[in-house]
Amino acid sequence: MKYAKRILMFVLALLTVFSASLSVSADNNVPYSTYSYNYEGESVESPHAYVPEKRIDGANLGIGKLANPQDLCVDKDGRIYIADTDNARVVVTSADRSSAQAISSFQFEGKEYALTKPTGVFVTEDGKLYVADSTGLKIYVFDRDLTCVQVVERPVSGLLPHDFSYIPTKLSVDKAGRIYIVSVGNTYGVVALNPDGEFSTFIGAQKVTVSVADRIWRRFMTEEQKKRTLSYVPTNYNNIAIDEKGFLYVTSTYSDVNAVIQTIQSRSTENRFAMIKKLNSAGEDVLIRNGAFPPAGDVEISMATGGNATNTDIFYGPSSIMDAAVGYNGVYSLADQKRGKIFTYDENGNLLYAYGGTGYQFGLFRQLSAIEYDTDMNMYALDAAAGSITVFEKTNYGALVLNAIQLSADREYEQLVGVYKKILLENANFDLANIGIGTALRRQGKYKEAMGYFELANDVEDYSEAYSEYRREKLGNYILLVPVLAVLLCYLISRFFKFAKKFNSAVPSTVTGKRPLRQEIMFAFYVIFHPFDGYWELKRSKRGGVRGATVILALAAVSLLFRTVGMGYIYTGRQNVDTNIFANLMVIIGVVAVWCIANWCLTSLMYGEGGLKDIYVATCYALVPLVFFTVPATILSNFVTANELMFVNFFFTVGYLWTGFLLFCSVLSTHDYQLGKNVIAVILTVVGMLIIVFLGLLFVNLIGQMGSMLKNIYNEITFRM
Repeated sequence: MKYAKRILMFVLALLTVFSASLSVSADNNVPYSTYSYNYEGESVESPHAYVPEKRIDGANLGIGKLANPQDLCVDKDGRIYIADTDNARVVVTSADRSSAQAISSFQFEGKEYALTKPTGVFVTEDGKLYVADSTGLKIYVFDRDLTCVQVVERPVSGLLPHDFSYIPTKLSVDKAGRIYIVSVGNTYGVVALNPDGEFSTFIGAQKVTVSVADRIWRRFMTEEQKKRTLSYVPTNYNNIAIDEKGFLYVTSTYSDVNAVIQTIQSRSTENRFAMIKKLNSAGEDVLIRNGAFPPAGDVEISMATGGNATNTDIFYGPSSIMDAAVGYNGVYSLADQKRGKIFTYDENGNLLYAYGGTGYQFGLFRQLSAIEYDTDMNMYALDAAAGSITVFEKTNYGALVLNAIQLSADREYEQLVGVYKKILLENANFDLANIGIGTALRRQGKYKEAMGYFELANDVEDYSEAYSEYRREKLGNYILLVPVLAVLLCYLISRFFKFAKKFNSAVPSTVTGKRPLRQEIMFAFYVIFHPFDGYWELKRSKRGGVRGATVILALAAVSLLFRTVGMGYIYTGRQNVDTNIFANLMVIIGVVAVWCIANWCLTSLMYGEGGLKDIYVATCYALVPLVFFTVPATILSNFVTANELMFVNFFFTVGYLWTGFLLFCSVLSTHDYQLGKNVIAVILTVVGMLIIVFLGLLFVNLIGQMGSMLKNIYNEITFRM
């Protein structure tokens, strides 16, 4: 019996290894990588959420090749409706996709009609089929038996503007039968018709974006020049989808590539240059863009040589979004025609996964033109160039992600945590899982653990809220100590400055020779409160010296380094800071050195009275406020929430402004300048610093090139010999 159990366990182990190998083999057969983006905008590979399961084309449907199909939809029974554009027909498959029939000509009320260029199809829950014929300028409605029951002509209304363009290309229909149409050349928004086909209104007109420079320039143009320049007209939509609640998802592409890239890289939550919008009945964009980056396809964007990027080049520029597919619980996908990829987002705008690509292999596209979900959230992707549909099936990982979103919508938080943990076992970089677990832990009062998960996901906002609760929990019994400690700290600081004042008053100004180091350092506290008198005595009475100045410079360098490595996570928004201590110290000391050299070179020409030593000492004494405000602000940043960061910024601002004022006074007193001349000297010193840095970089580059040349000469001589 014992041996039988061992044999059984061995067989089960073999089966596990074998099934795992089959799984890996299946993944290796997928011709693309599935990925998402981290907070830094770097693509992170993830398990496949969808894999190609089947390809459907005209040949295996028995209806001949599809020619430039532009749209598709799937009904609840699994029938696929295809706008076979260049064949002037709509293809309808059977539920099992084994056969199909075509609609090309038909009768309505005794009159013969024929499709000319169908580019959009939509099927309702009750099986009604709507077809947009862009050349015939009509919308045709068919019942479940594919009998035409309505023909919607071009809308006629006194509400329509005289320059209204009506070329219906895509459409959606809500549960009440209202028809929403995307029309080529129409800049007034989505055309809304009532169920009878009569014009109702325009929804979601795009706003015109004109730069300030262009507005000013056009004021000086003649009427003839204005006519010759580009007209500022809104961008029109290229596709439309509708969700179960009646919200419209409209997509756009923009010719201003640089503006789109700036929108993505700046993490803008505004809808300017947004490639996807979610419109309510009033035409307002209510799409949530709370992800790390706005929903716009690829984030890692390369520019072509010379900074140019065209929408026809798959390697450069932003994605070209041509369609949207809406699933359940706010999940939606965008079709990037340029790169042949499908990007899926949750209702908050977080990228769940991206997959696909361009090519001829099964699962890739030559020209991705439309996407659609079925009732099981499987994805159907239409390739216009190949004339085929690729059916993508959910993997176990994809099903887990969608299940987590469903549980979140149902507020089943206990089950949700278990699903998120399963997701993390397959994809440790899935930020939404960490955020979900952190949220559940926070609801359970486990704030410290929740903070750890939020930090893993780089979710500063939720981390701050969890920390606020954690701080309240820990300090709840000691809250009265906070004002007591604050008063005590203020008292100690006050006592210290009184001591410094008394100490400096007791030191005679007429003493000649080297002063003790403690006197040089303590005099700094007189300078920061009495800069004009202090800098005068610093130079004329030698109340300070190089030793004291060097100690202050070292303290300033250490304090700024402490800020770099010691700032709180809520302030920096970064989990780890990779710091080269030596390099940071050299940068801080280097800035002071360059300032001193630039000021000395300049003031030597402007008849300044201070030498290089005087400038160095005066500059270092101006750094004292930097030390006194940077250190406490850095410590404080580890104990504040996101709403309290203003106090940290206040400390830093006061420290920098005070130091800047002291630097100004140091130049004024050290060189005995008048106010106007001193302003010019400070400005020119900054310019001089830039010139020195430029020449330094040029010299380093020249040395590097000389070294490379000598190395090449050595290699050539060695090779010849």
